Amino acid sequence: MRGLFNSPLKVLAFLTLLLGLAGVFIWGYFVFVGLYIIGVSVLLYFINYLLTRLIKVKSKFRNSQITLSVLYLLLVFWTYMKWQEHNTIIFPDNFKGQAGIIFGIKGYPPLPNTKFWTKTIIIPGSGIIVTSTKEEEVPNTVRFYYENGKAPDYNAVDWNANFEYPCIVNDTVIKAWLFTFNQKASLQVERKITELANEINNGSAQSAYTTSNKSVVNDNTGNYLTLFDQNLSFLPDKVANLAVYKVLLTGNNFTEIPKQVLDIKTLTDLAMSGNPISDITPDIYKLNRLKHLSLNSTKITDIKADLSKMDSLEDFDISSNGISTLPEQVKKLPHLKWLSLNGNRFSDLAFIDSRLQNLETLYLYTNKIRKISSEVKHLSNLKELLIFDNQIDSITDNIATLINLEKLEIWNNPIRYISPQIKRLTKLKSMRIDDNLLSEKDKENLKKWLPDCNIKYQTRGK
Repeated sequence: MRGLFNSPLKVLAFLTLLLGLAGVFIWGYFVFVGLYIIGVSVLLYFINYLLTRLIKVKSKFRNSQITLSVLYLLLVFWTYMKWQEHNTIIFPDNFKGQAGIIFGIKGYPPLPNTKFWTKTIIIPGSGIIVTSTKEEEVPNTVRFYYENGKAPDYNAVDWNANFEYPCIVNDTVIKAWLFTFNQKASLQVERKITELANEINNGSAQSAYTTSNKSVVNDNTGNYLTLFDQNLSFLPDKVANLAVYKVLLTGNNFTEIPKQVLDIKTLTDLAMSGNPISDITPDIYKLNRLKHLSLNSTKITDIKADLSKMDSLEDFDISSNGISTLPEQVKKLPHLKWLSLNGNRFSDLAFIDSRLQNLETLYLYTNKIRKISSEVKHLSNLKELLIFDNQIDSITDNIATLINLEKLEIWNNPIRYISPQIKRLTKLKSMRIDDNLLSEKDKENLKKWLPDCNIKYQTRGK
């Protein structure tokens, strides 16, 4: 037992080993750190062994042990303090809304120096700091305080440490830390970032950051702008000058269609899905070449903008918005051919009238529709009807009015009855339906009535 503690390095190695074992078996989360510490203890034992073999003079051996032990303790202290390195960010008392630190903008003051492993950053009343300091030059750990010394509820502070704003018309990006208190985002930091992006695009400011990920890319059709899931609320002004045929802004924080997008003269395809948009701006008519518009999973329950001037619009996606009736303005689209209403709350087809007679594709799946009612007579040009995942229990005689139908998806409905009038759908090429409640005779009849149709059966719920 005495041999375990007959030198300072052995004592330190033993204590280090205990710490490493605690990391592996007790702390769980720190298992890899524990293994690393165990490796350090083994190294200490090996160094002690070398000293024992190589140094025979007791005084030199003792001095070497003491010197290496002190150096080791200093290294442990430095490592621990480096691990504790952090930013102390001080907010104004009772701060609410959005604050932020915008990094790497040349010509702006640097952040304060780090003192004793702590960088103290005081957020002004505006909530905005613009600095020439780069993000990688500051610790990546933060501690929050108010000016009065109290710490805010950390659960009430949303810290986005990965916000990047693309300048879009070049390869420059702006990096920032955003802090949102109590989910009350006033967006003043993002507005300031947008202003800086405009200055960068005009050549009067410069960011330290660039990216190889292009916002404007191309396909066989031409150039298009793609900005998926980037937490953006604003766009730089020069987006209006882009010669793109498509803009994809899915999964951001736009509350309206950006005015810069509305000024793109060449635009034919716009996707704004997954944004908190509650209405369509009246200026939508300016996109006079637009053919495809996607506004699914937004907050739109009604539409006040006059869509009757949208002569080019053919495809409109307003799915997953919780609507139970089709906004009248949608019916005013003069050349609408493709309409997606899936994932809403429709319980019937009463919204269909003669203004939808040009429809060729209608998505109504995942609603609460109970029957195929007589209103479908207005859809004589319909080629595709996707009405699966509803509550329809029979295919009635009304189906016969869909004389141009080529594809019918009506599975995941409790279908018990199929009208013989379905045989009038002579152009139907594909049909998918559940067979839970259908007899073999029903299947035989269906094949007899639709000899040229590829009918796929499935068991409901699978």
